[in-house]
Amino acid sequence: MNRIARQLLTLARLTTRPARGAVIALALALTFAAPAAAAVATPIRTVHHDLTPFTIPAGQACTFDVQGQPYWGFSAKTVFPNGLIFHSVRAHGAYVNADTGARYETADNFFAIDNVDPVTNIDHVTLDGMAADSFLPGDTGPYGIVGPGPAFYDFVGRITFDYNLNTGVTTNFTWKGTATDICAALS
Repeated sequence: MNRIARQLLTLARLTTRPARGAVIALALALTFAAPAAAAVATPIRTVHHDLTPFTIPAGQACTFDVQGQPYWGFSAKTVFPNGLIFHSVRAHGAYVNADTGARYETADNFFAIDNVDPVTNIDHVTLDGMAADSFLPGDTGPYGIVGPGPAFYDFVGRITFDYNLNTGVTTNFTWKGTATDICAALS
């Protein structure tokens, strides 16, 4: 029995019979409710404000190295007890062709949901807003199977796709909105 329940039972000895019954009922409710409340898992949210420059190697998004140069922004990830993962990103910056210096300004602002099937290890992704996404040869992209080289698009609207965590392949890609070819813009 927890400390609060003991104190309430002690108080019950000092009061009238109806009050004592109410206090005992409250003590029992607290005794059984406290462990149940403590057992409920809560979502875990992590926020990052330290967006740093990065390089996407040639062959991973475009046929040349692409530098990501964020000016400001944040990313937040919330993991729920049922396995759903929510992402919220707001990042302004540019993608830069490392060879030529050509720039593509971006203002990523999106909300995404990852829903991983623990049996198949396939992540069902839904993303709303403005976001860049890269595709490797063999992935399903906005215009069908990607290839022979990689592809890199800036989407505005909604995209959904499945990502196989075992093979790294994107399938079942759908989108509504606009798509800009970042590689073409940087060439």
